[in-house]
Amino acid sequence: MIRVFIVDDHQVVIDGLSSILSEDDNIQFCGSAQNGKEALHQLQSVSPDVLLLDINMPEMDGIAVIKALRKRGDEIRILVLTMHNNPQFTKQLIQLDVEGCVLKNAGKKELIQAISDVNDGERYYGKDVTETLFADVKKTEKAVEKVQLTKREVQIIRLIASEYTTNEIATDLAISTHTVDTHRKNIVSKLAVKNTAGLVKFAMENGLV
Repeated sequence: MIRVFIVDDHQVVIDGLSSILSEDDNIQFCGSAQNGKEALHQLQSVSPDVLLLDINMPEMDGIAVIKALRKRGDEIRILVLTMHNNPQFTKQLIQLDVEGCVLKNAGKKELIQAISDVNDGERYYGKDVTETLFADVKKTEKAVEKVQLTKREVQIIRLIASEYTTNEIATDLAISTHTVDTHRKNIVSKLAVKNTAGLVKFAMENGLV
């Protein structure tokens, strides 16, 4: 029996999901919460196998919930349910080691399959989510190839776009600040931009961050 806990700020969504889950003999609905803070509190006493988690919620969003659960070491598998098929968001979930992501327009069969796979220790990212992510990766690869950026330059672009200072980049990559500055100048030249703002714009438009 797979114990499932639902977190969504709309009660009608919780009711609909719990009704769907109740039709499957292998799944048990074990509770719900309508915001992140309430979820974290309840999950201290409830021990579900899988957490169905919305992202956009008041008080504490789903990303903050994921980080809090990871920090306190809760052994719970997370399946994100979202309306947003955004590759940058998907990359963030992967970086946070989230077990799965399914769009809210998914059918009952896919949802049950996702819960089952995640419970079994597998990863489940829906077809639409995966296709969008792959398309974004291809777009990034083409952009990098077009301007002939090196792997090191790509690393530095990502760090600059993430608001790292020159000193922080040097420390993170174990290189000198002078080398960082040289790379920055080369990147600006290759991208034909005037400053760091143009560099960050390129990174955002081409999926580097």
